[in-house]
Amino acid sequence: MSRRIKAVFFDIGGVVIEPPQNSFKKFVNSVGVSSKFLMELFVQGSPTNAFCKLEKGELTLSEFFSEFDSEARKKALDENLDLPKGFTAEGLFATLDFKHENSGVRYNMLTALTKLRKNGINTCAITNNWVDDRPDKKGETAMIMTYLRVFFDHVVESARLGVRKPDKIIFDYACSKLNVDPKDTVFLDDLGVNLKAAKTLGIQCIKVTDPIESLKELERVTGVKLIDNSTFTPSPPPSLPSNIVHSYVKVSSNIRLHFVEAGVGPVVILLHGFPDTWYGYRHQIPALACAGFRVLAIDQRGYGESSSPSEISEYSQEKLCADIISLMDTLIIPEAVVVGHDWGASVAWNIALMYPDRVKAVCGICNPFFPINPERDPLVSLQKKPGVFDYMLYFQTPGVAETELNESIEKSILCILRGYKESKQASDGSLSSHNVRERGGILKGFSGSMQKSSFLTDKDVEYYSDQFKRNGFEGPLNWYRNLVENWKWRLPVMNRKIVVPALMVTAENDPVLRPEFSYGMEKRVPNLQRLHIEDCGHWVLQEKPEEFNDGFIKWLKSVCGKSNL
Repeated sequence: MSRRIKAVFFDIGGVVIEPPQNSFKKFVNSVGVSSKFLMELFVQGSPTNAFCKLEKGELTLSEFFSEFDSEARKKALDENLDLPKGFTAEGLFATLDFKHENSGVRYNMLTALTKLRKNGINTCAITNNWVDDRPDKKGETAMIMTYLRVFFDHVVESARLGVRKPDKIIFDYACSKLNVDPKDTVFLDDLGVNLKAAKTLGIQCIKVTDPIESLKELERVTGVKLIDNSTFTPSPPPSLPSNIVHSYVKVSSNIRLHFVEAGVGPVVILLHGFPDTWYGYRHQIPALACAGFRVLAIDQRGYGESSSPSEISEYSQEKLCADIISLMDTLIIPEAVVVGHDWGASVAWNIALMYPDRVKAVCGICNPFFPINPERDPLVSLQKKPGVFDYMLYFQTPGVAETELNESIEKSILCILRGYKESKQASDGSLSSHNVRERGGILKGFSGSMQKSSFLTDKDVEYYSDQFKRNGFEGPLNWYRNLVENWKWRLPVMNRKIVVPALMVTAENDPVLRPEFSYGMEKRVPNLQRLHIEDCGHWVLQEKPEEFNDGFIKWLKSVCGKSNL
């Protein structure tokens, strides 16, 4: 019986990104030097030549340039060659552009990395690299390594360790960091000399010449399906509570907001809905950070680690919007893209409506911007024809719904956070927002033993449960008890339009917030674009994260003009 693979090691240049030597060869050919001359120059005098010292961190890149140029001149002199003036180490490395399609990131490898980790297989990059201290270029190298790092459990850099491939020490080091036996690992590299060294330790090796064929071989060895036909840009593994920065801001005399943050660049504020926390955006946070944005995902008042006052009046849209503006003021953020899912979308739309000077763009997910009827408050309209919104009437009486939902926090989470496929095929019950009052509760009809949705892990359920055990469902339910107050707040601006760039994201199979509810939004939101996610229910951020991220980030870049990975 073959051993189970516990870890996969990836080379960076030549495996995860296109081989740098391809750019090098094009450069030398353009200045009239043979590729053979360059390749010999890289290895001649190893392990004490300039290139080896560069990859071991003994020289920075700017220090390397002069030493490598001296070695090139000496080699040319020894071989009686006329070395063109255009051949310089600085010119050679200036050709590297990791954003370019012919020398950039191989997205199929990033997809494979994510899938391996999702299936419990550790990943590690083992790369021969250098310390880039060029004043005009070092940021690009730091950027690519920082953003690639989030796809791996660990990264071994030769220039930091002081040891380079093919030295066996570097492979032993990687195994020790992941606590794995070499015989339980696989290594992908494009250079035979590196693979040969790894193989002597018992590491299974795959030479990468054709990336797809290499991934097919990795599928065979690991038993994990790694290749798909997706055209979406792969997303990094989700953020976890233990590996992200947690911050707290006092936004008023009695309210402290908790939020998590990552990345640098234009600010994107993420607002969750019911019943959720910042954690509902765990799949979006690293993807947005890698795309070049500063991300703030908020626990809104009543949720998670944020304040949860008991008074119903504390949960009006006016106060919820003011929370976010106060947070922006405290963090000295003049303008942001504001994004909301479900109830969070209501806050996002209302911030764009009431504070257009602070909003770069706005995105609503599932929940559209609803115009108000000045002739009748929404509670009266709801009572007249509740339909799928009958649950909102059930939520109106203080103490009723929270008693039901607080009885078993975990069951409440499992019942409500249901994917479309699970709801369609469920044998343990399905969530219905119709006739909730008649049934005597929103969870009536579910069996005692609930299966979690496929987009949730056991750790996800545990974290959600822990967060709602802090303060229960009273605060979140109080959001629903301010319908009339919210209506009164918007009456003075009932004809105002949202004029900032906007995106409406609809989910094909959302059982409550149907896509057709958003039809006609363009009358009130003239700069509206749309993203429709098919075969998906209400929890689109978790159910279809890559599809959402791909479309959403493309829209963000069109608005902000930002592009990294």
